Amino acid sequence: MESELPRRAWEIHLPAWPVSTVPVPGWLVIALGVVAAVAGGALIGLVAVTLGPIPAAGLLTALVAGIAIASDARAGLWVVLAICALLPFAVIPVKVVLTPALLETASAAVLAVWLLALLLRRDRLLPSHVAGLWVALLLVVTLFAFVLGLGRGYTTQTYHDYMKFIFGVLLFYVVWSTTQTIGDAGRLLTVLLAATGLAALVGLALYAAGPQITLLALARLIPYGYPSDRIVRYIEDDPAKPMRLTSTSVDPNSLAGLLAVVLVLAVVQGVAKRPLLPRWLSWGTAAVVAPALLLTYSRAGWLGAAAGIGLAAVLRYRWMLIPGVAALAGALMLGLGEVFFQRLWLGFTLQDPATRMRLEEYRTALAIIREYPLFGVGFGEAPTIALWTGVSSIYLTVAERMGLLGLAAFLLAVGSIALAGLRAWRQAADQPVGDLLLALGGAQCAALFIGLFDHYFFNISFPHMATVFWTIHALILAVSQQVRASARPTTPAIGLDTLHRQL
Repeated sequence: MESELPRRAWEIHLPAWPVSTVPVPGWLVIALGVVAAVAGGALIGLVAVTLGPIPAAGLLTALVAGIAIASDARAGLWVVLAICALLPFAVIPVKVVLTPALLETASAAVLAVWLLALLLRRDRLLPSHVAGLWVALLLVVTLFAFVLGLGRGYTTQTYHDYMKFIFGVLLFYVVWSTTQTIGDAGRLLTVLLAATGLAALVGLALYAAGPQITLLALARLIPYGYPSDRIVRYIEDDPAKPMRLTSTSVDPNSLAGLLAVVLVLAVVQGVAKRPLLPRWLSWGTAAVVAPALLLTYSRAGWLGAAAGIGLAAVLRYRWMLIPGVAALAGALMLGLGEVFFQRLWLGFTLQDPATRMRLEEYRTALAIIREYPLFGVGFGEAPTIALWTGVSSIYLTVAERMGLLGLAAFLLAVGSIALAGLRAWRQAADQPVGDLLLALGGAQCAALFIGLFDHYFFNISFPHMATVFWTIHALILAVSQQVRASARPTTPAIGLDTLHRQL
C-alpha cells in the first residue's frame, strides 16, 4: 500500500485564497476543450505548412508538456526530467531580451504551479526535516557568494546560468513535498530511466554511425541553442583517438554522470527481490546505458557507477560481487575492453594529460581557498591572473566559489539526507520500499563519488545535472519520511484557524 507523508501535530497549513465553489456546467468544459483542441490543431497545421514537420512536432510536444505542467506539479517534474536527459541545452527559438532555455522555462512553470497549489489548497502541507534547512542555507550562501563576486567577469550568460542552477536546486522542495506516496516516487523514476535509456540509445546509434553522421545529426540542434563547435568529441580532443559518446548532452563527462546514476538505479532495482519498477524497464535501461557509459570514456563515471552498485552489493546483495569480479577477471584475461582498462590505468598512474591537468586544477583551487576561505570568489573569474577558477571536483568547486561555509552547508545537506535514508533502509530492508531506498542510496553514492573527480553536479553551466542530483536527494528524503511515518501513529495537522482558536 502507498503510505502518506507524516503529518505532525506542529505542522501548520499555509493560508489559502478563497476558491469559488460555483459548479461549472459540463457542456461548457466540453465546449472549451473542443475549441482549444481545434485551435491547437490549426496552429500546429499552420506551423507544419510554413516551417516544416520538425517545428510542428516540437510545438505539439510543447503543448502536451505545457498541459502536463499546468495540471499537476508531479507531471511537470516528469517533463523536467525528460528535458534533462534528452534536450538539456535546448532553447525556445524566440528571443525576448533573453532566449529562454527549455529546461529553465519548464522548471519555472513547475515551481509556479507548485507555489500556487500551496496557496490555494488547505490540505497541502510542507514536510519538515533538518535537511530542508541545510539546503535553504546552501541557497542563501550561493546568493551571497554570487553577489560578492559581482565585477569579476560576470556576463549575461553568467546571470542566466545562475538562475537556471537555482531553479534546479529549488526543485528539491517540489520533489520532496509532492512525493507523497511510494507510487509517486516510482513514476518519477520510471520517467528518469525511460528518458535516459532513450538518450543512451540515441547516443549508441550516433556512435555506430560514425563522426560524420554524428556531426550532421547534432548540427541540426544548433538553431535551438546547441554549440556550433566541438560537436564531435574525442579523448583529449585528439581525432586520432577514439570518439566519445555524447548523445544530445554536448559534454561526454556530464552525460556519463547521468548514465552512472541511472545505471545504479536500474541494476539495483533489477536484482531486487520485490522491485518497485518493472524488471523489463530496469534491465532494458541497463542494457543500453551500460555500453553508452563505457563509450563516454569517462573514468569518473565508470568508477562512480561501480561505487554505487558496490554499495548495494555490500549492504544487501553480496552475491553480486562474485559474478562481478569473475566477469572483470575474464575480460582482463581474454583481452576484452583493453582500451577501457588502459584508460583507467593511465588515470591511476597519473600518466595522461587529463589527469595531470586535474592535479594542477586541484593545486589552484586550494590556493584560492587559502586566500578566500570563508565566502569564496563567487561565480566569475579568479581575482588574480595567477589563479583561475574551474576545478574537476564538486567539493573544491563549492569551496572556491562559496567558501568553506558553502562547503559545510553542502556536506550537511547531503550528509543528513544520506543518514535519513540509511536509517529508513534499516527499518524496511525486507520490504519493497527498502529496495527502493537501496537503489536511491546507491545512486547518491555514485553521484558523490563522481564528485571527487568532476564538478558538473554543482556547476551553474550544467543546471540539468544539478536538477538530477537534487531530485535523487529529495526522493531519498521523501521515501525515508514515509517509512518513518508508517512505523508510528500519526496525529492530525493543525490549521491556522484552529491554532488561532487555541491561542
